[in-house]
Amino acid sequence: MITRIIFILILSMNVTFLVGQTNKIPLYVGTYTSENGSKGIYEFEFNTETADAILKNETETLSPSFLAKKDKFLLAVNELTDGKQSISSYTITNNGLEFINKMGTDGSAPCHVVIDEDGKYAVVSNYLGGALNLYALAENGEILSKEDVKFYQDKSVDKDRQQASHIHSTFIGLDKLLYVSDLGADKIYVLDVVKDLSGKLRFKEITTLKGSLGGGPRHIAFNKKGNVLYSLKELTGDIEVFKKEGNDWNSIQTISMREADFKGKSGAADLKLSSDGRFLYSTDRVDANTITVFEVAKDAKLKKLQVSGTKGKGPRNLNFSPDERFVLVGNQLTDEIVIFNRNKKTGLLIDSGKRIKVSKPVCILF
Repeated sequence: MITRIIFILILSMNVTFLVGQTNKIPLYVGTYTSENGSKGIYEFEFNTETADAILKNETETLSPSFLAKKDKFLLAVNELTDGKQSISSYTITNNGLEFINKMGTDGSAPCHVVIDEDGKYAVVSNYLGGALNLYALAENGEILSKEDVKFYQDKSVDKDRQQASHIHSTFIGLDKLLYVSDLGADKIYVLDVVKDLSGKLRFKEITTLKGSLGGGPRHIAFNKKGNVLYSLKELTGDIEVFKKEGNDWNSIQTISMREADFKGKSGAADLKLSSDGRFLYSTDRVDANTITVFEVAKDAKLKKLQVSGTKGKGPRNLNFSPDERFVLVGNQLTDEIVIFNRNKKTGLLIDSGKRIKVSKPVCILF
């Protein structure tokens, strides 16, 4: 009897320990580096119950402004314009990131990277030079080769920001196609990745979506069915909604993320859709410094619910905690990540009071 009681006590202690451990997960933050500021990628231990974060590891690398990971490896773009612009690969270990290798990018100022579902390739978007790069990956994340590059040369109506193509991001839809946002041309290019006769990976053009003029498409979010995409417009602070009907993507709505009486300049940065598809969140910089909550209607159109200050300046990337109880916003210009409590039923946000101090945070990745 005593032996049985001891066994039960030990078992309960182990279960409690394991539950406590599962509440603490890695959080990676990409930054812009500087001599007296950030040194690279920061790994925090994030508590999903309390939203507390403890710095665990620091990886030195120049301006890792966007991150992507798959299983046990992480990729970062080094957003430089001096000829050292590159994509870097790291192994994820219990003691931090271990460098594997890096490879240069075409164009300049690489600002986004995405990994395909199977971890076979990565696509890098270069803000300057109109270049889109395709890289083959090994199973461990090593960058094997630069397989293809596509250059875009186009423009649109904004004389200050749209006199050349600016490839800002690439997202992969449920159809496994690439959706490439060209801020400079007000277009979203749809591409496939195929193998040529020699076995090399190549881009294949499928179609082009034309967005509202002067908007400057930056990032995309897809609904759960993959037949609706939400295009964030950096220059106007709008979100344009596209719905697929047959083989065509049709624009069905353009809605502002700003307050009705807002008179300043926008610099929309990021958007994310909740996993249940009911709410969409977007950030706006420059004069706004806000995060906006939208409700998604049955017809996929958006209804504005809340516009809140981000408690800082220059809000860039936003992300949900894995259980979506919290929304984290990286305020680049005030050097901290602000954490909001999220009501899953209403979608609304309330400042949690929790902050993560880090210099020039621009990407948040769980």
